[in-house]
Amino acid sequence: MSNNNGKNVSKKDRAAFIAKMRQARETCFAILFEMTFTDDDYETILDNAVESRLITADEYTVKVLEYYSKNKEAVDGMIKANIKGWTFERLSRVPLSVMRLAICELNCCDTPESVVINEAIELTKKYAEPKESGFVNAVLGAVVRAGKNGKKESAGNEQN
Repeated sequence: MSNNNGKNVSKKDRAAFIAKMRQARETCFAILFEMTFTDDDYETILDNAVESRLITADEYTVKVLEYYSKNKEAVDGMIKANIKGWTFERLSRVPLSVMRLAICELNCCDTPESVVINEAIELTKKYAEPKESGFVNAVLGAVVRAGKNGKKESAGNEQN
């Protein structure tokens, strides 16, 4: 296998990278989920989590959480624009947090869309009702399709 630099990457290294990214996504999800219960900023919640739960705040985690912090309205606007038959206020906290994570990752990281959506579905299956993974898949698919029509630009242009 080769990585983005054209260098060969072993299966073991690839598996370790995937595991590291899954853990980072779970950390982001947990912080975003906790943010739905409090007005605390992500830095406060993340600092407490690092101290009390011994998690790692890696570059990816900080990047995604900082992106959300600076682009909350745009990220939530993308969700609102693509939920059909639901109101934003009725969304469960788990799918909402997963979709926020995925939209941030789509806009501030170089992760392929299919990987972002698949990982979001897996997080939803792990922490929510089974039927909610289909909802998350549908909304994120609509967000990605809307992005190809230029509607995602409002969040994407505010990157740091």
